[in-house]
Amino acid sequence: MAQGPSSRDKNEPPSQGVAPRLKTASAAPTCAFFDEDGNPIRNAYVKLESTRSDGFFCESWGDTNDRGMVALPPIHMGSLKLKVKAKGYRPQELDVPASELGDPVRVTLKKK
Repeated sequence: MAQGPSSRDKNEPPSQGVAPRLKTASAAPTCAFFDEDGNPIRNAYVKLESTRSDGFFCESWGDTNDRGMVALPPIHMGSLKLKVKAKGYRPQELDVPASELGDPVRVTLKKK
């Protein structure tokens, strides 16, 4: 489940996320993925989809690094859905408020 903006852990790198200033602006989110024990999940495939009210669709994707993090390329803002798949874990889909993209979006994945 999405954990929302993180309270800063001194072991985590600073966020590279950029929240949008306007509803139609673009943003570059940072996401962090962990297992139920708090260990980072490496090589998870992450995709962020955005659908605006005018029908414009945009997506960005990437794989997590050794720290379980991925800085996704900029994406136009709309209704945001984050999808993640990782070997050995249940896939997840969740809605993400654009206003929370300035801090890393933290997600805990459950094992299959």
